[in-house]
Amino acid sequence: MGVALRSEYLSYKLTPYPLPTKDGGVLRTIGDVSAYLQALPKTRAQRAHWQHAGWLLLNEVRPEALTRQVQVALFMDGKLDDSAFRPLSNARRMRRHAVAS
Repeated sequence: MGVALRSEYLSYKLTPYPLPTKDGGVLRTIGDVSAYLQALPKTRAQRAHWQHAGWLLLNEVRPEALTRQVQVALFMDGKLDDSAFRPLSNARRMRRHAVAS
C-alpha cells in the first residue's frame, strides 16, 4: 500500500464489533485491518473484495463501512471465524436489549 494513513483514523475501532479470523486473530481497529491487508498473500490481495476493502481504507471511509467490507472479504475467503463471531454479535444484541429495557 505504501500510503501513510492518519494515526487517528488507524486507531478507530471496527464497528459494530471486532472481526475474528480463523487464524486465531481478531481485527479490532482500522490499524489491524491495515496490517492484515499488507500481510495478505498477493493472490488474495488481488481479489475484488480485498481490492475494495483497500480502496475504502485508503479513502478513510467510516469505520462501519470498512468493517462491513472486511467482514464480507473474510467470509468470501473462508477466513471469518463464525464460531467466535456469533458470541460477539450476540453480546452486542444483549447489551442493546438491556439498554432498551
